[in-house]
Amino acid sequence: MADTKKQLGRWLSAAITALAGLAFLFYGPGSHRLGDVRAASAEAPVFVELFTSEGCSSCPPADNLLAQIAQKVPNAVVLSEHVTYWNNLGWHDPFSSDESTLRQADYVDHLRLDSSYTPQMVVNGTREFVGSDGRAAAQAIAHVSEEVRVPVSISGLTVDGNRQASFQVQIGASKTSAQLIVVAAQDEGTKHISTGENGGHTLRHVMIARSFTEAAQIRSGAGYSGRITVALPQAIAGSGWHVVAFVEEGRGGPVVGAASAAVLVAGRV
Repeated sequence: MADTKKQLGRWLSAAITALAGLAFLFYGPGSHRLGDVRAASAEAPVFVELFTSEGCSSCPPADNLLAQIAQKVPNAVVLSEHVTYWNNLGWHDPFSSDESTLRQADYVDHLRLDSSYTPQMVVNGTREFVGSDGRAAAQAIAHVSEEVRVPVSISGLTVDGNRQASFQVQIGASKTSAQLIVVAAQDEGTKHISTGENGGHTLRHVMIARSFTEAAQIRSGAGYSGRITVALPQAIAGSGWHVVAFVEEGRGGPVVGAASAAVLVAGRV
């Protein structure tokens, strides 16, 4: 009986500790602090997108939060997607692209939002919130950890002298028709901002989406296996590259699987 009481006591102590950790995760201080987000991380990869701009004074905390997620959440696949609609308001974001702007517009349509805004974070294409809200990010990551995912893997990555990255993508069976999107993502970019709302500040971004390629269409009930080649753009104010592959159920629809792989060619890319 004494041993049973000791075991029960240890179990209760562990449960209380775990609950306390989750309480800090969801209710800890600072809207842009993630806390010990590992308590809410998923076993399967979660796909976290941040729509941001260097011209937006509310965006730097969200940029920092995305960097925390990339560092602290096991299996997180993240992308920083810089939109263009701030570019005529005092600062032209060199990382901005029409593809990122259009991708956010697809989410506005599919999620029935009133308009695009920054900073906006989207998790697995199904949950969106203000991109600097660490509590909302932790809750979304915890929620999508329960979703059934389509396995995606990247292997055999090589880069030639013309900056062409080639790699094999393997995808498990998708329940519905979907599309495979491949992104060339710059690992890090640091830029001093001279004008606009962030004038005088130096901003850092991680996993910056520099190109999008619709690589394949996937039929309902089918998987995919194929070799894909994408060009790596010239780096802007930074270095390092990943390729990211994700499976999306239609434009602006749920992202049901994702993977990333580092481009390891020292001194070339």
